[in-house]
Amino acid sequence: MTGKIIRLLSAPQTPPVLVWLFFASIIFLPDAYDVFGAALVVYCLVASVIVRPRIFYEVDWIFVGLLFCYPLLMLPSALVMGADYSFFDYPVRVLLFIPVVMGLRTKVDPLLVSRGFFLGGSFGCLGGTCFTAYVLFFHPGGRVGLPITNPIPFGQIAASLSIIAFVSIFYCSRRWERLLSVFGFLGGIFTLYASGSAGPFLGFSLGLLVVLFFLSRKLTTRTAWLGLVWLLAVSLCIMSPVLILKFNQFVADVTAYASGVGMGTSQGQRLILWGITIRELVHSPLFGVGPGHFKLILSQFCSERYCDPGFSGFNHMHSQYFDSALNAGLIGLSGLLVSLVSPAVLFYRQIAVTIGSAQGAAIVGLAVVVAAVGSMLSQPLYAHNISVISYMLTLSICWFLAVPASREV
Repeated sequence: MTGKIIRLLSAPQTPPVLVWLFFASIIFLPDAYDVFGAALVVYCLVASVIVRPRIFYEVDWIFVGLLFCYPLLMLPSALVMGADYSFFDYPVRVLLFIPVVMGLRTKVDPLLVSRGFFLGGSFGCLGGTCFTAYVLFFHPGGRVGLPITNPIPFGQIAASLSIIAFVSIFYCSRRWERLLSVFGFLGGIFTLYASGSAGPFLGFSLGLLVVLFFLSRKLTTRTAWLGLVWLLAVSLCIMSPVLILKFNQFVADVTAYASGVGMGTSQGQRLILWGITIRELVHSPLFGVGPGHFKLILSQFCSERYCDPGFSGFNHMHSQYFDSALNAGLIGLSGLLVSLVSPAVLFYRQIAVTIGSAQGAAIVGLAVVVAAVGSMLSQPLYAHNISVISYMLTLSICWFLAVPASREV
């Protein structure tokens, strides 16, 4: 039995297939991320225990340590203000980075994992497109997401997959793979559009700008530039309706909020929530109200005035920055910022010292972090299991691919 397990772990096809399955199915099949994400983590965990040698560089510890700054710097608030420690459940999942990277470094071929990663992103976009088309056909008129997940994390994941598919256009070696990536990218844009989420689209736009900045130097012919312009033009046409809708909604909601009737509007409710955060920070700027005490503060707020039923049922501040500041104060917010900026810097360093698919993975890693930074302005990241697992596994795989096992940066 042990021999069969070792042969399975040693098979070069196992890790890239698991990586491909995770990304290809995450917004196509309900609960697929649980099954294939768990399978990938268990594989890496077992491989890191059984297979030798274990490789985990000093820079890997630095990377995971910087990611862990967010839950770590929430502890002062928890100790001073008290806490509901279930609030730490999602943030501590950054520790998945350790078994995933360590397990993949156990004689796993980075080129095979890279192929599974980039093709998984493209197939994931196409799978999301199929799911979106199914929902729009049988349940027209609503935002796409359920039953896989809420439309907000659905849009966040669609944005990440679209970035992977776009980068794979430039780093896949086979023509059919590049063609698949083009259709995958456009399908991802359509899926993002159908989610109706402004935050993920803002993050995607910022992430795409990062990708374009680094990939523009790879475009050496007029044909390549024309192809890129065509691709971006089609993407803009797909997204134009929701952009116009969201802009008009934003103007109307802000106007309603300024008139004192913002409770029934999307942006008005966000502004009210953010105002609650600012008010509480005045009283306790360093520690906030304590991790997990948001519902108590919201209940007190709604006991003094009318609140829309949907508003009183919120579990977060509809902004990761305001949510972190309210629950853990400026100390906790600083931990969140460190956990975002530092990995971005480390990925940026890798872009300059890598080539080929390793460089592509570093670009994806940087772009995904930047996309998260943008989407967190109006949406949370640490509020849905699927978005946290997707984000952490994406960063882990990108880091494994961007830092070759033969040397330490």
